[in-house]
Amino acid sequence: MKFMKQILLLIGVAMFFCLEACHEKTVGYLITENASYDPDTMYVRKTPDPQLDWFRIENKAPWKSLALQGYEGTELIYFYVESVTYEGPLSEAAGEEAAQNFMKNLSVRSGGALEYPFENDAVPGTYKVSIRLTNPGYSHVLQDAMKIIVTE
Repeated sequence: MKFMKQILLLIGVAMFFCLEACHEKTVGYLITENASYDPDTMYVRKTPDPQLDWFRIENKAPWKSLALQGYEGTELIYFYVESVTYEGPLSEAAGEEAAQNFMKNLSVRSGGALEYPFENDAVPGTYKVSIRLTNPGYSHVLQDAMKIIVTE
């Protein structure tokens, strides 16, 4: 009888380890606690300054931020514009429309660098951009990671 209990216990322990070994675990990691843009504000001038923006004017170069910093994770990490909000003189409905239009023209390059076209129809105001980082098995949104100020 004692021998039978030991065999049942052994079978139970073996089944536990077999089931635990079959459980799929997500491989890799994504750490975004310290992720940020530095500087975290970008200016887009609707009327470029001839002295400050001479190269941009000559080449119609887009407005660009620096790459996102302070994140770690298993490669490949993809970056997406998750959302854009508008702060400015427009009504709430017009502000939401301005934010959606702004988001359509905003793109993310490698390393999370943001890019906005030189020639654009953005409404002046402040836009807050949230960025999603995704890699195999993980995803995280950095809420209001970049502030883009559009001036006349």
